[in-house]
Amino acid sequence: MTYPTLSGNGTSNLYELFKFVNDGVSGTFMPVMLGVIWIIAMIGAISEGRQASRAFIFASFISSILAIILSLIGMLNTQYMYFSFLMVGAGLIWYKLDNAPGI
Repeated sequence: MTYPTLSGNGTSNLYELFKFVNDGVSGTFMPVMLGVIWIIAMIGAISEGRQASRAFIFASFISSILAIILSLIGMLNTQYMYFSFLMVGAGLIWYKLDNAPGI
């Protein structure tokens, strides 16, 4: 089995380099990178003193914006973009339940 190799012409810009890496691992590089960015944003927001539900919304929103951009340039499958939208929705529900008045 032969593996694709990156030539000098294939590294003329970052898009081609990331496209080569993403295609080389069957399209799982960018979803993993979005997950890492989500974790970093979540930990960063919590360390600033935000409550966990707001940090979840913040991290999910940042990831969804990046997912839209990556989907538009063809580096991310749209199912991952839709999943990030669901994460924002779940975070909003969590925030509303967390701040609901007690019975």
